[in-house]
Order: sequence, then structure tokens, then C-alpha cells
Amino acid sequence: MLYKQKTGWKNMSVVKVGLLGLGTVGGGVVKTIRSQQEKLSARLGKRIEIVKALVRDSRKQRAVQVEPSLLTTRFADVLESDVDIVVEVMGGVEPTYDYVRSLIEKGCHVVTANKELLAKRGAELVELANRHGVHLAYEASVAGGIPILGVLRQFLRTNDITKVCGILNGTTNFILSQMEEAQLPYDDVLKRAQELGYAEADPSSDVEGWDALYKLYILAQLVFGESLPLSAIERQGIVEVSQSHIRLAKELGYRIKLLAQAHQGNGGLHLSVRPTLVPLEHPLARIQDAYNAVQVEGSLVGDLLFTGKGAGELPTASAVVEDLAYLLTQPFAPHPAWRERPEAVPSSRLSSGLDFCCLAGTAAGVTPEQVLLFLERAGVSVRRMTVQYDSGSVLRVGLLAAGLQEEHVGLLERDFGLEARLYPVLEAADDQDADGGSAGL
Repeated sequence: MLYKQKTGWKNMSVVKVGLLGLGTVGGGVVKTIRSQQEKLSARLGKRIEIVKALVRDSRKQRAVQVEPSLLTTRFADVLESDVDIVVEVMGGVEPTYDYVRSLIEKGCHVVTANKELLAKRGAELVELANRHGVHLAYEASVAGGIPILGVLRQFLRTNDITKVCGILNGTTNFILSQMEEAQLPYDDVLKRAQELGYAEADPSSDVEGWDALYKLYILAQLVFGESLPLSAIERQGIVEVSQSHIRLAKELGYRIKLLAQAHQGNGGLHLSVRPTLVPLEHPLARIQDAYNAVQVEGSLVGDLLFTGKGAGELPTASAVVEDLAYLLTQPFAPHPAWRERPEAVPSSRLSSGLDFCCLAGTAAGVTPEQVLLFLERAGVSVRRMTVQYDSGSVLRVGLLAAGLQEEHVGLLERDFGLEARLYPVLEAADDQDADGGSAGL
């Protein structure tokens, strides 16, 4: 193993790369290097050559063909080889963390697309990389093909970034888009996403919001120099989002998106991943299917929006190969330390701004007028309201309200026999119906 942080890349004509994992993303990395080899060689002055790939089963048929001699099922073969950079795309935390740690300790640069690993053990790996003077590159871990981390690093030189808001998971965005456009139920769209390769056989990381949460954690570390512990970040997935919720939201001029948000304000750091109502005219509402988007608010540049494919092998592989190229053109510089703010800032979702409340129950048991009267007497300001009756006399009510508290929701469920779902509303302050009055029916 050559210690490139000391000797540099200048005199090398070939850079030897090892892969940990040769699945969807790993195969995409191989394809990208092969298809872009001429361009990369001209840009870098050297060839990138994959010399070893760690796999679970070396006899498995793969979408990308590689020489059998490059495959190994033993991590020791990678560690003891003469690779210069290792690309980690195997996913998970164990045994991945041990592998990456061993590579860094040996002086090997690492490129990773593993957001879960970074969110759970990133602080340790960043500190270890600094101690050994090696690069730990992770552009591919956030937002697929959008080079958002590199862009944010540039902005942070002159801008104070106060807020980051985005659609960070292409799978859930595809599902929500198709539930609206094709008017299909959640389960049917999920199956379609799996058939297209957008969703895993076990989709829980995506649909329960974990994938977006890991990415938000990484973004917060870069932008704010700290994050909340994962357990303190408000997280809700899309499993309980129904077609009726989507229809009611659209009638009121909104679209439901799984938004990841991070901002500093009110003396603390606020992080959340939740299905959120976005005004139809908002740029994020126009991001459909498997696309990602990140909106950044900078002190000098104002609002900026970045969009791109967020699911699939090639968008992520593109970011991995860009990280490889970056390592070969930039000298080592210490990474800013990752920190966690020990205390969690309580969510203000139910105590300020607007919430979207979806109510469902039997039409014979309760009327919209009764619901509205109850909320008015409780001091809740209902700004807008829409009512639908499904087959079987099922009453569905969607309302935008300010001042809604947990106790109100509990009473609606207990005393009125209604099923209630709450969603925050993006940029509620811009709602022009906010005149202090109540909605008509």
C-alpha cells in the first residue's frame, strides 16, 4: 500500500481501485468508469483501473461482466492488495464499518455511498481519516446524481446557510407521484416501484423515512457543523399516506411530498423528515417521480434549487466516480469534525403555523358542521376546508388549521369517532386565507 497522502498522485499513470460490493451501484461504477475512461484519462492524466471487488458470491450472474480473477469473497484480499482507493458500495453498518476503518488505518483513501454508515458512525470515521491523513469522500451518499455536497462546500466559503429543505428519496417521491397521477393505491405503486428497480424487496428504509433521515443528518453536519442524534430527529414515512389524503390536499391547492428539512432558529437546530403539504406553485411540488431536489437558503445568494435523478444505478455511480476524480486532483485537507447537539429541540409542528388535518368517519355519525363548531370553540382557526363523501357513506374532511393541539386531535378521535392524520404545511405564512376567520363549508 502506498501512502498517497504523502507521495501524491502526480507520477502515477494508473490508479488502482478496489470495490466493496458489486450490486446495483457497484455495477454502475464499473459501467461508468468503462464508458468514461477516455474522458477521465484526458482529464486526470491517468487511468482508473478496478483491480479487486469484494462480493458475497463470486459465482453469481451479474448485470456487469468483470474478470473472475478480480472477484473475492474475502475482505483480507482487498486489504492486502495494492489498491490506492477503495469504493464502498456494499451498504449497511456491519461489517462495513470494520472494513472501512481497517482501510483508513492502513492509509487507503475511501469513497462511500453509504448514508446509513455515515449517519451512525460518520463522526468516528471522519476523525480517523483526519488522523491518518486520508480522504473520506461521500458525495454519493446524498441526493443521487445531484452534486449537492460539493456545491454546499463552495457556498459555505462566503454564505451563511440558514435552511436546507428537500426531497431526498427518489423511491418515495415516485410512489407519491404515481399515487396521484395513476390514482393507484399505495401497495400497487410500491409493487411497480420494485419492478422498476426503484424500491428494494424490503422497502422499509425508504418508505419509513430512514433513508431521507440519514441523508439529512449528513447535510446538517456539512451545513451547520453539527446534527441532532438520529433518535431526536422527527421522522415519519409515507406508509399511512392514502389516496384520499392526496385528493383532499390537492383540492386545497397542495401536493404531499416527503420533505427533509433542517434549519437553525429559535435558539436551536430543527431537523425533520415528514410527509408535508407543499403549495402546487412551489418549485418542490413540481418534482415528480424518482427525482430528488434540494432547496438551499443562503445569506448572499438567496434561494437556490438543485434537482436530479435520485434513484437508479447510474446517478449514484456518477457521484461515486466524481468523488474518485476529486481525490485524484485535490491534496488532502482535514475534514471538519462531526458533532452531535446533545439536546433535542421539541417540534413546533402542532403549536404554530398551519397543519393539514385529514378526518375520516361515517357520515351518519358526524357532520362537517359539528367538526367545525368543535374546533372553533376550542380556539382553533380553520382557514380552509374541503369535504368528500366516498361510497359507503364515508365522510372525509380535509382542513387547514392554525393552533391545532394534540388534545384536539385526541378529542376528534375519541368523542367523534373519527380517524385523524396530521401533516405539516410548508410556508404556511404565505397562505393568503390567514385573516383570522374560519372557513365556510
